[in-house]
Amino acid sequence: MRFSVLKAGTASRVTRARVGDFDAMFIRLLSQPGQQWEVHDVEHGEFPQSPRDYHGFVITGSAASAYDDEPWIRDLLSFVGEAYHEGVPLLGICFGLQVVTQALGGEVGPNPQGWDLGLAELTLTGRALAFAPLAGAPSPIRILETHQDVATRLPNGAVPLAYSHRTRHELFTLGERVLCLQGHPEMDDETVRELIEKRLQRGLLDPARAAEGLASLGPAPHRRFLQTWLRKYLRDGRLPVAA
Repeated sequence: MRFSVLKAGTASRVTRARVGDFDAMFIRLLSQPGQQWEVHDVEHGEFPQSPRDYHGFVITGSAASAYDDEPWIRDLLSFVGEAYHEGVPLLGICFGLQVVTQALGGEVGPNPQGWDLGLAELTLTGRALAFAPLAGAPSPIRILETHQDVATRLPNGAVPLAYSHRTRHELFTLGERVLCLQGHPEMDDETVRELIEKRLQRGLLDPARAAEGLASLGPAPHRRFLQTWLRKYLRDGRLPVAA
């Protein structure tokens, strides 16, 4: 099976030296024996020739916004739409969720609650509780967050499956071949800490909000559960449709 990471951003130099770039984090999290994983640096204009050449795509986080008027973002939106209509599985994480939302008819904008930083607890919706892959999920699901933008309106037909204190749309599916998470199953505490501290130094964060995000770190996110679920989705090439 052949998969591609659509790399939409670059981790800090410190993070890259410690654990690798965003693509390395995802390949480490998701790859299984017998699979071939490739990386396309879409932020710098590198795209697959055709979505039909792959069994699935993972779209990473980014410092950009899905609504930025940049050539590579317009190209990425178009590619996501093409992959969706070809029935190729999509997994969007953070910026990836936002790009999928924007490409498929939803809306993205700044979070009315401001930056969502640190460890969040996801509450599953009633529909999620009837959704077989989530039946054995931890409750709540702990996941790391670092984002300002959110999906403000999901695409038509999307099924919202979880929310958190600051983010309304944390997890959604669209049919059998779209799965999106706003949080970061691929990151560890130190990566999130580095991102918060870097943004604080650049004056992008309110010090009190940054301190709150840093203080939330400590309890372990449910990485193993998310890893098992996401790997199964990519291996199977589909999800059961949520009730």
